[in-house]
Amino acid sequence: MTTITEKNPSPPKFKVLRPTLKMALCYAVIFAAIIYGISYQDAYILLIITPFFALGCGCDKHPLTVLARATIPALALYSTSALKFKITGVPLVTYDHYFIRENILLLAYNDWRVALCLILGLISLIVYFRGFFLNRSRMTRLEIVSLVALVIAAAICLWNILDWDKDVFDFNAEQNTPSIRAFLKSSQLPKPQIDVLKDIDQPLHTTAQTSLMPPAGGKPDLYFILQESTFHPSLLRSGYEPKFLYAKNSDQTAPLHVHTFGGGTWKSEFSLTVQMRPQEFGGDGMYVFHQLEGRIKRSIFTVLKELGYRTMVFYPVPGNFLNAHNFYKSIGVDEFYDPADLEISKGWDWKLPDSVFYAAMAKKVANSKQPVVAFMLTINQHGPHQSDDPMTDYINRFDASDLAFGDFITSLKKQKRKSGVVAFGDHQPEFTSDLIQEHTDWYQTHYDIRCINFECDKKSVMDHKDKKLDIVLLSTMAFETFGFTLDTFSSLQKSMFRTCETDITHCNDMTRRTFNTAFSQYFR
Repeated sequence: MTTITEKNPSPPKFKVLRPTLKMALCYAVIFAAIIYGISYQDAYILLIITPFFALGCGCDKHPLTVLARATIPALALYSTSALKFKITGVPLVTYDHYFIRENILLLAYNDWRVALCLILGLISLIVYFRGFFLNRSRMTRLEIVSLVALVIAAAICLWNILDWDKDVFDFNAEQNTPSIRAFLKSSQLPKPQIDVLKDIDQPLHTTAQTSLMPPAGGKPDLYFILQESTFHPSLLRSGYEPKFLYAKNSDQTAPLHVHTFGGGTWKSEFSLTVQMRPQEFGGDGMYVFHQLEGRIKRSIFTVLKELGYRTMVFYPVPGNFLNAHNFYKSIGVDEFYDPADLEISKGWDWKLPDSVFYAAMAKKVANSKQPVVAFMLTINQHGPHQSDDPMTDYINRFDASDLAFGDFITSLKKQKRKSGVVAFGDHQPEFTSDLIQEHTDWYQTHYDIRCINFECDKKSVMDHKDKKLDIVLLSTMAFETFGFTLDTFSSLQKSMFRTCETDITHCNDMTRRTFNTAFSQYFR
């Protein structure tokens, strides 16, 4: 009888190499997680690992690969937070959903980098989750024991988060680190709240509440011009002198301290119009347009509207971006125009020259029977700038903005109407982080104040000539320069921040908190 000997199947290629490489990658991922946990003293990484470990149990024969696969989302979360922190100075937080849910596709349409990240992220997600549903089998005893241990550790972390002090201002320390702990703790922040002294029951009132009073010579039109991503070029190009924007012949011009970097224009918008640093309302103040709609009772628009001003905002992107239209309406703006309203663009066009916006604004303002307060945002300097030589690209764009601003000033002079103009940079573009070594200098832009067809208040000009200023005080200084008599709130702001007006974060906590308490009467 012939015995048929079954031949052993030939071993697959790379039998040794493939497992060795796979194990090496697994060890690298797990080791990176351990290094992160020790370096940041962050056990909260287990909260991210645990659910993915549970999902992965039974889909791979080696528990080490299950653990490594479960660790990847945690490391991806940290990497995303670190990247955001590098660009904006703020780590990833759970309420970034305000930004993502309505704006991410619009940004992807206008910025290839965002589009590329979305595409790569989607592909990675498909590949990652596909691995969980292949070769399913029963959980091993080691997997069960490991999962139980992880669940217990995660439960302890979860208990610590739920028991965490929910005072939003205790979160400020977490903002300095792009960690998983900061991301998870941000989920516990309540709705934004003004930071008030716990031992003061009522808002701080002065004996006599006074309103903003117009200049003796009549009410000038007021123009606040936000110059997107601009700073004085001499900061990086020694000897450069603009012709008009931030030029030496301005009535007042000097460095301006802002509270955002590389993005977050709306933070500077808020600082100017509400005269408050957005961070005072909780967390990093990133999404105040969403969170504070209908809760702010005082702004430069409300106090000027009481004087009979026509309140207007000219926006360079669609009004639904970050809830801008609704927020501005809630703080006293009667007329809000985005590019579609102005018929200069269908919505998103980051290459629109400043001159187009100036012309569109002039058309809406023309021959107004009321004095106007118009807040206009430019978009010409919005990044990304050329990666090979971003500063030259910046200078070219600045020259165009400089010329457009000069033409705008000339047109106001020809109209013979009294006009007060405030131009300022909202933040520096992100590329300056590679060129400016001193971190604190990242938050320096510039401002320019001019009195057209009337004389500025001489005392104010002398008091503030060439003086660096914090952006929350810019409206107060502008009102004084234009000859207004300050209301109670602005007067209090000026007096309390006198010793730290170049950067209000340098004020002692008692001063800042006391002022916040005074503002609480205007906050729902």
